[in-house]
Amino acid sequence: MIINDELISELEALAKIRLSDEEKTKIKTELSDMLSHMETLGELDTSGVEPLSHTLFSSGELREDCVKPSQDVDAVLMNAPDKTAGLFCVPKSFE
Repeated sequence: MIINDELISELEALAKIRLSDEEKTKIKTELSDMLSHMETLGELDTSGVEPLSHTLFSSGELREDCVKPSQDVDAVLMNAPDKTAGLFCVPKSFE
């Protein structure tokens, strides 16, 4: 993929930002470097490598599900600006 001014302008429009000429030049260089690195990684022989289903090496075991005491409601609501009947009150976000 070639990183040119047209692509940068399209990305600028998609991100709804305006870049200076200096920033456009810097972005072109950085994107080209990233794509070059990805192409290098794509050349690696991964035929003997199993795909990962998770990035952590674990046996998939989860902790035991057990009931624990919760935090005190009064302590949690102590600094709330507005509270009613043990609940946080927030302003409406839409009508």
